[in-house]
Amino acid sequence: MLRYAPGAERLSMGLRRQFKKLVRTRAQAKRTQVLTARVAAAARQPAPPPLAPVWPLPRRSERPEHEIRDAFARFPEWHYAFAFDGGLTFDARYRRPPHFPPERPFQRFAHFMPSLSAAAGGLAGKRILDIACNSGFWSLQCALLGAREVVGIDARPELIEQAKLVQRVAGIDQVSFRQLDFWEMTPEVLSGPFDIVLNLGLLYHLAKPLEALERTLRMTTSVVLLDTAIDPSPEPIVRLRWEEPTDIRNAAHAGIVMHPTRASIELMLRHLGVADVRELALRSLDMPPDYLDGRRASWIIRTRAQASAT
Repeated sequence: MLRYAPGAERLSMGLRRQFKKLVRTRAQAKRTQVLTARVAAAARQPAPPPLAPVWPLPRRSERPEHEIRDAFARFPEWHYAFAFDGGLTFDARYRRPPHFPPERPFQRFAHFMPSLSAAAGGLAGKRILDIACNSGFWSLQCALLGAREVVGIDARPELIEQAKLVQRVAGIDQVSFRQLDFWEMTPEVLSGPFDIVLNLGLLYHLAKPLEALERTLRMTTSVVLLDTAIDPSPEPIVRLRWEEPTDIRNAAHAGIVMHPTRASIELMLRHLGVADVRELALRSLDMPPDYLDGRRASWIIRTRAQASAT
């Protein structure tokens, strides 16, 4: 007669857990091996000319340090950390996880800014639009790297206040920040098209990715830098999520947002008639985990006018 043995069942469950863990570990090791080989292959290809961020930012404001610190402290959340000449620094602050590490913006800069500069023939003298500019990190970098004019827009008034505060402390004149909802953005509203458009960290916070890409393309005569979170599925699909404006990293309004896949973004750009699209390959393992895991990617998109000119 067979008898029920609780100890044997517990042992079996333990073995199953160990087996599943082993499978996951081996799968992760395989993914790491493939990623390392892909990065090594990309690193052997010709690289764009190097470009370094201007850091720390200049400090040209005559306001005393305690007043500047009080002004920064008025805001409970900061998505970006900032450092100014003279040792004046401010950390990023979040209400809830994930808490991004301070090196993240500089890893991203090294990943896509040299390629953007090369595609646009340099940033010097260019008119640049920074969509969803947050507290102005990318706008101010473009200005310090020689842009003739930079316009940063964001739907959240508190982020525009932050960007203007950083701008005043740094004393950078060729940047303007404006509260403007993405869907109200047109060339007419912003005094004509731009040489370069930055669409960084926005697409997956919107409900209409195809229309969003079309509107973004209408804002430039030359080059778009698109950087977005993506769903890791290999299929050309879009996944729906509900997002609340409870964090400065979230959508400005409650509602459905859509996470595209890599394949769906490239299909949408093809539908919009864009012929010159290049996804930026990872050239280093010194990158944020979402890029390494295939959950975020960047593209250089050149308009037909720019592509034909080259």
